[in-house]
Amino acid sequence: MLYHTLMTTNAMFNSALASLPQFIMETDADWCMVYDFMEAQVGNLTDAEWDEVEKVYNPYLNDSRY
Repeated sequence: MLYHTLMTTNAMFNSALASLPQFIMETDADWCMVYDFMEAQVGNLTDAEWDEVEKVYNPYLNDSRY
């Protein structure tokens, strides 16, 4: 059962991570918006997962609001 739960969570994380660039571009998202998006899609993330999110987010750091 634990294996199935981990696989489902991993699939959810990978799906959310794959859709993150589009979310960032469409909403001009800052880090707080990315944080909320990922937690709404997946729930609590591990530090390693946040590192992966950061790798996707970093190329988009040209937030036009600042």
